[in-house]
Amino acid sequence: MEFYVGNLSAIVWSLALLAGGWLAGWVVEYFLLRKLEPSSWFRKALAGIGHWMGLAAGLALALRYRLLPADWHSAAVLAWKISALMIATVFTARLVGRYIHQHTVGLTGDLPSTSLAHHIMRGLVYVIGILVILQTLDISITPMLTALGVGGLAVALALQDTLTNLFAGIQIIASRKIRPGQFIRLEGGEEGYVHDIAWRNTTIRTLPNMMVIVPNAKLSSSIVTNSYLPSEEVSSNVELGVHYDSDLERVEQVALETAMTVIEAFPGGVTEPAPVVRFRSFGDSAINMAVVFRVREYTDQFPIQHLLVKALHKRFREEGIVIPYPIRTLDLGGLSLPEKLIN
Repeated sequence: MEFYVGNLSAIVWSLALLAGGWLAGWVVEYFLLRKLEPSSWFRKALAGIGHWMGLAAGLALALRYRLLPADWHSAAVLAWKISALMIATVFTARLVGRYIHQHTVGLTGDLPSTSLAHHIMRGLVYVIGILVILQTLDISITPMLTALGVGGLAVALALQDTLTNLFAGIQIIASRKIRPGQFIRLEGGEEGYVHDIAWRNTTIRTLPNMMVIVPNAKLSSSIVTNSYLPSEEVSSNVELGVHYDSDLERVEQVALETAMTVIEAFPGGVTEPAPVVRFRSFGDSAINMAVVFRVREYTDQFPIQHLLVKALHKRFREEGIVIPYPIRTLDLGGLSLPEKLIN
């Protein structure tokens, strides 16, 4: 088969364009990655794919020199189109996935976004890319869509439970009432941080560092308490009792001073609104009260409760405020007990 090679310079220029495209893509990717923030979604999408874009651009320029026979050249152009579409599809899928990862959930740090939304959007981009490639190859996609429709109905009937969980997961994500990183409590008593919302189930990391796996359909139909809504700040309290002979005004003042000292010293404490003291009831052996305070996040209440109990116990002892043991006074109405029982 005869090759149409104009001259040696054409070959050199073609190879130079190919290598130059690869090198240019690598250089652009390198400098862009250095300029962008490490957490940038565009940076993560571009990593490792820039030089392939440069190679595709160099190949497009090189194909302008007809170094191959006409039929070979046409095949090479078609291969370039498919390669370019594949690179564009992969890059777009990564770009959309990273964007969803960083912006849809609206969280920072190492907390993951919902993998369900991430995978659905990436899968949609891949499907569109494949359909465009098939169209470029002059392959009719109408019979494929028809077959997918009939097959999809059969699959939907066979995977009814799985699809129920899938659409329940989509509904959970769309409602934005439960998101990764939030602390929730289920009606069954399970509680912890939402780790991920996947296509079939939601994983919850409990405080003892165990994973609770809940099907999405069950989660969407359960009563869920979300400590992050309407805001992350929550109220907590420490309950105790003081002796009936106590000066309640003095008790309230000492308790508020102690609570404010503890909360100001702990990073998770909230000073506005300030702590309050509420006397709640007349108990069997004490006047029951509670010191109510706010914390920045649900789990901050536990160390503050620990510190506040110790601080109140110490301060009350210094001030002579008695926290009584459980006691019960019996009024015998003037009757005297038998001597044997007294002794």
